[in-house]
Amino acid sequence: MLANFLLKYWKIFLAVGILLAVGGLFIPNIIASKVVEFTGFAILALTAYVLGYKMATDEAEKYIKSEMEKLAKRDIRYKIASEKMIKNLKGRIG
Repeated sequence: MLANFLLKYWKIFLAVGILLAVGGLFIPNIIASKVVEFTGFAILALTAYVLGYKMATDEAEKYIKSEMEKLAKRDIRYKIASEKMIKNLKGRIG
């Protein structure tokens, strides 16, 4: 659920993370600046992780499709199997 929300609004979270990470450097209170800075880096890390996972699943989906299409030319069972694998792969993120 959080991953879907992040994928939908990733640009906003990226901007907020950058603003917090950089903005924490300009706060005169040491404790508050560290909290704001680390919160910004945490948001950036979480956004990067979700985007990386999404890109990896997209690449895996393309690879599965291309390999299974090669095999599907020989046998229809491979086409059905590839559709099931892609459905399961998409079910994990979306």
